[in-house]
Amino acid sequence: MFEDYKYENLLPLTYVKPVFELKLGFDSILDKLLSYFSYPVVLVVRDYLVKVELERRSHCQVNSLGDADELLLVNGRLIPRGSSINLIAELMGKHDSFILTDVNGDVAAAKIGSEHVSGLRSVVEENPLGLRDFLIKLKSDLEVFESRDIDLIGYLWDLVDLNSEFLRLDFKRKVGSPGIYCSIDSRTVIYGSYGDMYISSNVEIEGNVNIDARRGPVYIDDGVTVYGPARIEGPCYIGRDSLILSGARIRGGSSIGEVCRVGGEVEESILYGYVNMYHEGFIGHSYISEWVNLGALTVTSDLKNTYGIVKVKGVSSGRIKVGCFMADHVKTAIGCRIWTGKCIGVASHLYGVVYEDVPSFTIYAKSIGLGAYELKLESAIETMKRVYSRRGRVPSECEIELIRKIFELTERERADAGVVKGEFRVP
Repeated sequence: MFEDYKYENLLPLTYVKPVFELKLGFDSILDKLLSYFSYPVVLVVRDYLVKVELERRSHCQVNSLGDADELLLVNGRLIPRGSSINLIAELMGKHDSFILTDVNGDVAAAKIGSEHVSGLRSVVEENPLGLRDFLIKLKSDLEVFESRDIDLIGYLWDLVDLNSEFLRLDFKRKVGSPGIYCSIDSRTVIYGSYGDMYISSNVEIEGNVNIDARRGPVYIDDGVTVYGPARIEGPCYIGRDSLILSGARIRGGSSIGEVCRVGGEVEESILYGYVNMYHEGFIGHSYISEWVNLGALTVTSDLKNTYGIVKVKGVSSGRIKVGCFMADHVKTAIGCRIWTGKCIGVASHLYGVVYEDVPSFTIYAKSIGLGAYELKLESAIETMKRVYSRRGRVPSECEIELIRKIFELTERERADAGVVKGEFRVP
């Protein structure tokens, strides 16, 4: 699995993670691909992500090809549909080596033998993102296949667009025996077929909860608690040890990751994991990364007043429904309002109305007359430690080192946005 330079299209989400660790449906792109292939796995990532990725995927090699003499290379932006996997498997069975591209010429997958592995080994050691260019140079040596059945994630909004599809696909992939395996309160109301539900045995669901699987499957994982009254609509996934609070509305097309707290309304959105949305608010057509805290009454707009096409980072999405894209460790104050299509960088703090993209490590309070100030690095790290402790975790040295690196990488981003270095003060 490798990244290419188009990971930049998926910033700020990909500052902290390789592109293949982004989530669709129940789990990450990588998790889905690993369920299809049984080979030993090598992950090729940006240099500064190597240590954290080794912690996350201890069973994989990272940026080290070992003694491999034959490799299947898969782009981390590959949309992991069965049709794509079947096409790759078919080509592997028929050809000793090949390159597979989408209709735009982007390399989706390749198979190379020993005559090219040594050259690739040098590329991975010197510049992991150069792997794509290495494959392009091999096009004259290898058979090249172009397919309309191959799709790659190109932009942030693709993740939200694809989520409902993969919630349905993952339900079929993961669930052998659907049904409700826990005891539920007699006042719980079920709509739709039990064949479109999987509720694990150690889930607690109180009375006055509505679960509606008429428009798509509902999967509630181990250790989840749902307080009444609440409503859960499919297709959706609620990850292990998450808490759905009274008054919550989980609308169709939503993925709630592990150890989340959700008390407001979530519609067609991805909450990666360890997201705290304890109070009322609205998250729509958005992607919220790990360790984000959403203050009470935080609202994302996902529709312009004009019903016009939403731009993200200056690029037309071609869609009228787009929310926001929030990187890891972001914190929002009470009553925060985020306009359509906005990108919020790593560890930023938001106050008031957010009407523009916010760089990483920024205290953003322009709408309340307090400007935009750089969040001090040590403050971000100390906050991270406090937040982790509330979930029984301690950040590793690698995670702290990663935060330091991203602060350094995003310095120009803050400077270009006019973020002020200095003390942020509230009158």
